[in-house]
Amino acid sequence: MKTLKFSGLLAIIILCGSCSLVSDLLTDIFDHEPKFANYLLELGFQDASGKDLVKGIELADSLYTLDIILSEPCKNWDNNIYNTRARSGMIPQVYRPVFDCEKLDNGYYVLTNYFSIPQGDCPETKMLTYKLKCPYLFGDDAVHELVTYWNISNKSHENVYGKCSRIEFEGKVFDKITYDGYMSSATIILP
Repeated sequence: MKTLKFSGLLAIIILCGSCSLVSDLLTDIFDHEPKFANYLLELGFQDASGKDLVKGIELADSLYTLDIILSEPCKNWDNNIYNTRARSGMIPQVYRPVFDCEKLDNGYYVLTNYFSIPQGDCPETKMLTYKLKCPYLFGDDAVHELVTYWNISNKSHENVYGKCSRIEFEGKVFDKITYDGYMSSATIILP
């Protein structure tokens, strides 16, 4: 009988002592939303005379391709297929990176990309390579690479937004990049 009373008392002590642990565990299970590292990029393309090369662009999937390579491989992004890893139950099964076309208040058009990866599943990414094939923009069917460098604080308790500090494109460095706390914006000058 003493063993039963002792076991009961021990169970109550353990249960009361771990209430906050149980509460934290249940909160993590039921209220957990994934936190993301976001890399938001807005690119204008102009020729040497300042002509807007994005204006009039048609971004149908068949007219361009965009692949993104992470400098540090991770479990949620496959650099071999430039895509998220397919998982059952996800709609769509696979997410492809895309550019959207937007008109700015100054009348110029830009290509925007909203790229996010879950924190904790991927290391802090400081370099992304954008592989873009867009005949309308470049005048050829070649894949053009933009290497972007990012500063991002890795805070696992909230979503974070990367700040692009430099873009390398065809031997040129573009470092006049504005940042509004979320979106990094730059203009690439084509020859």
